[in-house]
Amino acid sequence: MWRNRKEDMASSGSKGQINGDGPEPSGKVQFNLAAKHFTLPWRRVNAAPSKSQGDSNGSNDSDKIQEIAYIGPTHLPVNTRVWNSISSYALEDIARTTPPAKAAQSQIINVFPSNGPTTTGNYSKSTFQHPTTPATQFPFGPILLDNGVIQLRLRDSITVDMTADGSVKVVNGNHNIAIAISSDSMATAMHHPNGIVFQNGPRVDIAAVDARRKYPYIRFAKMWHKGISLTSARYALIYLVDSAGTRTTSDMISMDMEADYVNQVFFNGVVPAAHNYVDQWQIIQNSSYKLEQDGSLQFQVNDFRIIQAGDGLVKIYRFNNRCSIRTSPLNGCATVTTSSIHCTASLGTSSHLFVRREERRMHFDGATFIVRNAGHSAGFDELDRLRVY
Repeated sequence: MWRNRKEDMASSGSKGQINGDGPEPSGKVQFNLAAKHFTLPWRRVNAAPSKSQGDSNGSNDSDKIQEIAYIGPTHLPVNTRVWNSISSYALEDIARTTPPAKAAQSQIINVFPSNGPTTTGNYSKSTFQHPTTPATQFPFGPILLDNGVIQLRLRDSITVDMTADGSVKVVNGNHNIAIAISSDSMATAMHHPNGIVFQNGPRVDIAAVDARRKYPYIRFAKMWHKGISLTSARYALIYLVDSAGTRTTSDMISMDMEADYVNQVFFNGVVPAAHNYVDQWQIIQNSSYKLEQDGSLQFQVNDFRIIQAGDGLVKIYRFNNRCSIRTSPLNGCATVTTSSIHCTASLGTSSHLFVRREERRMHFDGATFIVRNAGHSAGFDELDRLRVY
């Protein structure tokens, strides 16, 4: 029976269903000329196709598949498979497949000398006859370096350098802090992880960066006779805060992040080759020291009184009270005060940089940068936006 039905269908040329039910299709097909052309639907190409996908011949892609992409200016890493399944944005347009380069090193130049033991050829023997121990590889008391600088090495990687003219430089090796004051106290410089301060006469140049590297902005300020000029590295404009308020200015801020301001101030007017070191030896011979009952050690060298407390805090005073320096190896604090400027800086929870000259002030806490002058205040917030207070 099945054979007969199949032969009947073949002989009749029927194009119906296999059981013969249903109407036969018409011999002519009508096309709608006004209809739109048929196109394949658009399909977004994935940034990282699945490893199980292959080509039309069934062979897998031999290229290495990128599993991680980096999005936005912060280069946030995301899984490409998860992103393609939940987002309508193609990774090819907003992401990069190569990992971001490592963050550049801080732009603050490292001008701090090595605090390791020096060879005997780098200093002359001090008049202090204090027994050296294996823990102290350098003589006790002031020594004379080959360049004519009188150096006093203290505990906790703190050194004090002095010239015969009266310049002084303090280096805190534990926290990369350096402070210098010229012989006439008219120039001061400080290098700190939170920024650079350079004062020369009535002008003070400031560069501030976040030592914690939480905020990548670099802010600049200049205190001068017109007021305080300020800007940020991301800004093309420079603003001036004076008695009239805050406005843009055509003034320039020429702060060189690669300059060694500390040694410029320390060696200001000093010609090492012109010295025969007679004055330096006389200063060392006239030096003295005293151990206090509280455990602090006090030196008197070249008209400076140098005190190091039991916790390592160092205080330096000039006998005429024209300048003072403080620094600590524990919390990275630093203070310098002269008749022209007062500057403080610290690390840790109270990380900050503060500069005051007459009525002009600048305060920086790592996020916000604010200057004050003549009753007006302006600065940059944590998003580096200009704020007028």
